[in-house]
Amino acid sequence: MLFLSVTFTQVHAQQAFTRSELTYTIHPGTVTLNDGQILSGYVFNNRYSENQKKCEFYTDYKDSRTRKVYKPSEIAGYSIENDQYKSVPYNGNIAFGKPSPQFLYITKPGAINSLVYYIDGQPQPVWQKGNDEAVTNSSLLFKFNKNVLRLVSDYPELVDKINRKEKGYGMLGLDNIVNEYNTWAAAKPKQ
Repeated sequence: MLFLSVTFTQVHAQQAFTRSELTYTIHPGTVTLNDGQILSGYVFNNRYSENQKKCEFYTDYKDSRTRKVYKPSEIAGYSIENDQYKSVPYNGNIAFGKPSPQFLYITKPGAINSLVYYIDGQPQPVWQKGNDEAVTNSSLLFKFNKNVLRLVSDYPELVDKINRKEKGYGMLGLDNIVNEYNTWAAAKPKQ
């Protein structure tokens, strides 16, 4: 089981994203407060694992007195140029207890966000629809249908394809399932 979990993680981690090339310095960015208000300013780009723990925000990048450090529980998310981080309750693939908020890197935004969480420098892919509970590799490995259907339950045609186990709609086709759902959701008329 451990071998399958590691293999599944590595396959999806390689397919899901490319790493940002931003340098370790202050860049233009935003902070989204829990009430939806967006603050524009500058954000320090640290290492990926450090960006998960805190956001260092400046209203004036030349003045360190304007620095404010936000924890994942204090804001909804932040951006560094085009890189986006979202506060998500998450403790890793095989976690026990109630998950605590972490900033997860959004690799592909959409109705279902594809995100990444770093553990010991290794990317762990995560998927989240809106603000619902995050779906992890381990949850998909042990209960694929239940967890993937939770993500796409409002798209009946896609649910049918997954239930019929059509080719490309199983565990190795997860990226295609998410892409198809996101395309469908983007084309839906806004209500």
